[in-house]
Amino acid sequence: MPNPSSAELAAIIKTAVEDRNGTVLDNPSAPRLEDGQTTAACRAKRARDLPVVVRSKAGFRSKGFWYTDFSTKITVESVEVTGPTASVHFKELTEEHQASAANGPSKVPSGYSVSETATFRASADGWQLDSIAPSAPGGLLPMSIVKG
Repeated sequence: MPNPSSAELAAIIKTAVEDRNGTVLDNPSAPRLEDGQTTAACRAKRARDLPVVVRSKAGFRSKGFWYTDFSTKITVESVEVTGPTASVHFKELTEEHQASAANGPSKVPSGYSVSETATFRASADGWQLDSIAPSAPGGLLPMSIVKG
């Protein structure tokens, strides 16, 4: 299997992060990555994380707030390929717009930046996303990122 390009991996990461971040919206879209682009472990973690995000979102909504949209930028900092595994260290910068029952939609976004590591595994279908996790443990994470 030839080494993946940084652009190829970044495109998969951006789509996966946007899919993950979209889960905080009232009507999240279906995941855009195809099964062949992710491992079974990656898909299983998403399935475990979704109910956690749904509960967090319901709690946020019960306080009169909800997210209306977001935009995400991914910056790849490094790519390390060792045999059938690739690790990509990247920075996510996301801006989110909220609305509240009291004031309606906000024109001023909130935002966050998180250093993360994506792990890929080589397969017959190409490089598959296996996991995305914060690079440093601890700290506050946005609603869309579930630890573990």
